[in-house]
Amino acid sequence: MKLLLQLRNFTRSRFLVAVVLTTVIVTVASGQDLIENTLRTGENLFTPVPVSVLASGSLASFCLFKTEDPSGYRGSLPERPFRTFDKIDNVIFGKALPLSAAALWAAGVMADSDQIENTGEELCRGLLYTYGIVQTLKLTSGRLRPDSSNNRSFPSAHAAGASCVTAVLWHRYGAGVGVPLSALALYTCVSRVNLGKHFPSDVVFGAAVGAACGIASAVADNQGTGDGFSFSLSVDIDIEGRITPGLW
Repeated sequence: MKLLLQLRNFTRSRFLVAVVLTTVIVTVASGQDLIENTLRTGENLFTPVPVSVLASGSLASFCLFKTEDPSGYRGSLPERPFRTFDKIDNVIFGKALPLSAAALWAAGVMADSDQIENTGEELCRGLLYTYGIVQTLKLTSGRLRPDSSNNRSFPSAHAAGASCVTAVLWHRYGAGVGVPLSALALYTCVSRVNLGKHFPSDVVFGAAVGAACGIASAVADNQGTGDGFSFSLSVDIDIEGRITPGLW
C-alpha cells in the first residue's frame, strides 16, 4: 500500500513538473517579449502589492497553524450537496486548471485573437510561478495531510491555482467576472479543508501565493522597464473593478 501511495504521489509530481517544463519551453520558443514578461512576472513578486499579499497570508496562516486542530476539520460541511460540489471543484482546480490555461492560450493563437491569447498567456505565467512556489514548499515542508494520505499538505495547490486565476481574470475582465471567481476560490479553500486534504493554514497561505502570482502576472505586460520602480494597486468600481497599477 505504501508503495502504491508513493507511486501515485510521484506520478502527480511528474505531471506538475511536465506542466512547468512545457510552459517554460513554450515561453522560450514564443519570442523575446514573452520571455521578458515571464521574467518581469518574477520581478513583480518582490514589489509592494504581492509582497503585502504574501506577508498577510503568512501571518494569517501562522495564526491559524497555532490554533487549529491537529486532526483537521474533515467533514465540517454537510454531506449534501457539498460532497458533489467538492468533487467538481477538485477536478476544475486540479489537473484541469493548467491544461485549460494552456488550451486557452493555444486557442487564442489559432483563432488569431489577441485578447484570448493574452489571457491564456497571463494565466500560464501566473500558474507557472504559483505551482513552482507551491511545489517547492510542499517538498520542503513535509507536512502530513489531515487524512494522512501523504506529507504534502502545505500549502494548498488547489487554493493557490484558484486564487491565481481569480486575480488574472479580475484584472482583465473586471468585477463582473472577478467577484464570482472570488466566491469560487473561497469555496475551493473550504472544500479542501472539508475533504480532509488540507488544514486551514494550508489553504490561506496557498491562496496568498496564488493571488500574489496572479497579480504579478497580470501587470507584467503593461508596465515600463525602468529601474527602481514600484507600483500601487487600486480597484475602481467605475471602471468595472479593474486592478490598476500605478508606477512611480
